[in-house]
Formats: sequence, structure tokens, C-alpha cells
Amino acid sequence: KLKVLGRAGIGVDNIDIDAATNSGIVVMNTPFGNSITTAEHTISLMMSLARNIPQANESTHSKKWEKSKFMGSEIFGKTLGMIGCGNIGSLVAERSLGLKMKVLVYDPFLSDEQVKSIGAKKVDLEELLQVSDFITLHTPLTSETSGILNKDSLFKCKKGVRIINCARGGLIIENDLVNSIKEGHVAGAALDVFSEEPPKNENLFGLSGLILTPHLGASTSEAQVNVAIQVSQQICDYLLNQVIINSINVPP
Repeated sequence: KLKVLGRAGIGVDNIDIDAATNSGIVVMNTPFGNSITTAEHTISLMMSLARNIPQANESTHSKKWEKSKFMGSEIFGKTLGMIGCGNIGSLVAERSLGLKMKVLVYDPFLSDEQVKSIGAKKVDLEELLQVSDFITLHTPLTSETSGILNKDSLFKCKKGVRIINCARGGLIIENDLVNSIKEGHVAGAALDVFSEEPPKNENLFGLSGLILTPHLGASTSEAQVNVAIQVSQQICDYLLNQVIINSINVPP
């Protein structure tokens, strides 16, 4: 009889899938329970980037009044480029369209019709980099997506672009991003995920224009209840009815 391991959330980076498969263990996740929460965090970071909210908050708490220092940018009418558009990405697209942004999507696994049904436009990566005012990432970390934003691709971006990553840390080469911000090509970035967590890359810390949060994408009370209920239900379905839902692997 197969054994089962439940992950209350979507990410399984901390599980050795090969070892589980070889040991006859089914790994299940809950890919939908925290989608809204992560999408909302992405939008929150985009707003924070556009209006320099963390920096202005810190300045005002220091009893300064630096109103002219924190000139922001409207997101109305701006172009949002999305690298990947799955469950979370489609929610971000929906909310961004509600904010009257133009949404472009690079996702080889979605058809033009699927992207159009969201209200967005499918483009290749080159075009997305060249025209986007904001770029968000919503893709798994694979050999194809690892380091998709690097020195070369960041250089191709529109000058003044702002980048948000609530997906996986390895999608961005962190030092390349830091250098692009220091050079003024990238106006700012907001990272909720890192190539190493907690992050130990000293280049990330203390950089103006770089907002860092400690992997808070799924950190709401609602999301934690949702994924706990979902993973418990999935395990019960398996134990009672041998029904496997949202499995990551297929043990022999």
C-alpha cells in the first residue's frame, strides 16, 4: 500500500521527490489554497514599489518630512509583463486589469486563446522585456526558468522597469538584479523569495529601491486555514477511498 505525504501549500522544494517516489510515497500539495493570498501580496508589492511606501514609512518614523524625495509613479495605464500565468498569475492579471493596466503574458504552455480569455495578450519574452513597466514572475523553478532574469535579460528590459517576484527565488540572478538597480536601469524590485532562505547575500541588504519580505506570499490566516483543510481532506480521501488528488509524483 502506498504511503502519502501532504504539503500544505504549493511549493515542494523542501521535499526530496525522487527519494519519496523510490520509497513508494505519494507527495500531494495544495496548489489552490493560497493563490489569492499570494496574488494579493504581489499586488501589494507592486503598489509599494510604485509609491516608495516602505522607504517613506521608514523616513517618516525617523521624524523626517521628505515629501519630495519619494515621488512615485501611477500604475494606471502602465504595462504589466507576466512571466508565467498559472493559478496565481491569472489572479494577478485579473486584479491588474481592474487597476486599468495593460497585461502581457509570456507563457509557452498557454494558448493565445487562453491568455485572451483572461483579458491579456500573449507575447514572446523579448517583447515583454522591452515594453513592460512592471514585471512579475509566476512560474515554477525549472531548468528552463532558472535565472530567467539575469544580466542579459535585465539589460533588454525597458529602462525604469520595476520587478516583483513572489514565485521562486532562483528565477532571478540576485547579484545581476542588484547591479541593474545600482546602475539605474531597473528602477526598483520587490522580492518575497530568494535563492537561499533566509537570504544571506549581503548585496541585497540596505539597497534603496529594493523591497524585501520574508516569504510572506502565503502568510495570511485565511490561506493557512484553507491549505490545512485541503491537505487534510486530500489525505482522508486517499485513506478512505484510495483517491489521489494533486499528486506531484507517481511511485511504482
